[in-house]
Amino acid sequence: AVEAELIGYSQMPPLVETTSDIARLDLIVLGALERETLRGLLGYRRDADVVDIDRLAVNPENFRSGIGRALLEELHRRESDADRFEVSTGAANEPAIALYRAVGYRLKRQEISRGVRLVHLERAGPQ
Repeated sequence: AVEAELIGYSQMPPLVETTSDIARLDLIVLGALERETLRGLLGYRRDADVVDIDRLAVNPENFRSGIGRALLEELHRRESDADRFEVSTGAANEPAIALYRAVGYRLKRQEISRGVRLVHLERAGPQ
């Protein structure tokens, strides 16, 4: 919901997906747990040598606590033989863009989709 407000688009999949929709997603999911409470998650797909990050979410209570960075670092460790990591987010989602840039992602391109400006970032692996 925080990202949707930042980018001005309320139909983001995580806001409209049902539990059944999420269960059917073909994603590998990493989670950050603290005392049995999910604090953050990262879902991704791997296609040959490319890792596509589908979603990265952190509980708003845990913003700026390092959970997002830790999940990305774990992904990079687990998929260290990948040639490339890719992710897209809203261009107005400055906190996410700053996080991705901090761990080595570079702007690949920008586009407008459904009236929302998106940025696509990528990182070569391994680093």
